[in-house]
Amino acid sequence: MRATPQPGAVDSPPAPVRISCAVLQAAGVRYAHLQPSPLGTHRGLEMRRNNWRLRPGDRVVRRPRQRETAPVRIRTQDRRRRFALPSSSSALLTLAGGFAVLILAGTALLMLPFAAAGPESAGFVTALFTATSAVCVTGLVVVSSGDYWSVFGQVIIAALMLMGGLGIMSAGIVVLAVLGKRVTLNQRLLVRETLGGEALGSAVRLVRYIICFALGAQLVTFLLLFVRLVFKYPAIEAFWQSLFHSISAFNNAGFTIFPDSHSLSAFRSDPAVLWTIGLSILLGAMSYPVMNELARRKGFTRWTLDTRLVVLGTLGLWATGAVTVLLFEVTNPLTLGGMSVGDKISNGAFQAFTSRTAGFSSVDFGHVEAGTSYLYMMMMFVGGASGSVAGGIKVNTAMVIIVATIAAVRGRPNVEFARREIAYSQVSRALGVLVLGVIGVSLFIIALMVSERSNLEAGTFEFGDTMFETMSAFGTVGLSHGITPDLSTPGKLIITLAMYVGRLGPLTIALGLALRQRRALYRYAEERVRIG
Repeated sequence: MRATPQPGAVDSPPAPVRISCAVLQAAGVRYAHLQPSPLGTHRGLEMRRNNWRLRPGDRVVRRPRQRETAPVRIRTQDRRRRFALPSSSSALLTLAGGFAVLILAGTALLMLPFAAAGPESAGFVTALFTATSAVCVTGLVVVSSGDYWSVFGQVIIAALMLMGGLGIMSAGIVVLAVLGKRVTLNQRLLVRETLGGEALGSAVRLVRYIICFALGAQLVTFLLLFVRLVFKYPAIEAFWQSLFHSISAFNNAGFTIFPDSHSLSAFRSDPAVLWTIGLSILLGAMSYPVMNELARRKGFTRWTLDTRLVVLGTLGLWATGAVTVLLFEVTNPLTLGGMSVGDKISNGAFQAFTSRTAGFSSVDFGHVEAGTSYLYMMMMFVGGASGSVAGGIKVNTAMVIIVATIAAVRGRPNVEFARREIAYSQVSRALGVLVLGVIGVSLFIIALMVSERSNLEAGTFEFGDTMFETMSAFGTVGLSHGITPDLSTPGKLIITLAMYVGRLGPLTIALGLALRQRRALYRYAEERVRIG
């Protein structure tokens, strides 16, 4: 309807009219643009009504209010299964199973009649304990390795130490390379978890370097020992002694076959033998990636944060151990008291090298002071570097926890060291390793005390002896207060399990039992709790 103008009125453009969408829809207009038009509001609206075409942005989706505000339900089970990333859980389970198979194979070989030097073959518990100690590169023994086992048995022990030190996956990668087969993603994950590599693409190259470095270091150790031992033993015996102990030293195993000698007590006044074995132990305990970086990059500032933490932690633990031995044992006539000043310094420095990872000893640890035992138990709990042949919670883990503690004391929100920030996931992982390690060691100590209750009540053992033995087994070190041969059968089996768990690591066991890794698709509201 058009309004009739009054006489004398000025023909002016009508005022803008606001028309609701409901009115337009009732009038038959599906969509309308109500922008001002130069032809006037009424004429522009009429033209837009007649010449209207659907544009990409004109479609209006109308929903009821209740449906719009209702919660949206998303099924996450299928999405997890479809979009889950490759998990390392199966690789960890394969790693644990590989060590178990190697231990059982070594047990079967050591039970053969010609593996023992005597007329009777070794029993199952003795063979299992020895095979586990060799594969897990621990060094704890229930029988004398030099007197009880024949040459064949000693060869089996040396082979188990070599394979256990290099790792199951390293040997498998070498076999695949020789056969000309490709290395799968799962096998690369195994290499990363076993040896501490970061990039999956460099797994084969890392294994090649490991093999060359390990064999080269053991060859140099063998030559240095042979040059010294050939003047003490016949040539053939010196050859075998040098070969066996070069494997045992680099792999931090702690096995010795010297005749009429408790570990390296016969060489306490021979610094050439002590330092050759000590430096070989250090090379094996530093981990392969760290040694590779130390050889390629010169200067502390050019190293990665991981290498800096390992080097500083290793030097700090070595200095602490050496000073502790000299302070507590310098007047002990059963350990360092009867030595010269030079021998005291040499043996103190050597024990600081070996007592954290390897288990060689030039003194009888059954007669050391209580302060030395407790400090070395803490050092055995730490162990060597991640990805090395050593056990324990690893130096990297301990250093991350120390740096995080310092940051918390100083009120820093971020964990920083050497102008680098450590991710929160790394800190939480280190705390998880520490907690699992403490729980594992505590359970093994309680179990050993229960199994050896009669010996504890009779005064044969003390609480400190069982604690030291358990810590040595869990840290795959091999030091002993001399109670290992006197343990009951359940006690030997408990120590065997402790060596196996310590070699794989507490976090490896936890991830292996988790079946697969899952990423959280949502987060809950944050809430603060009281601490301290």
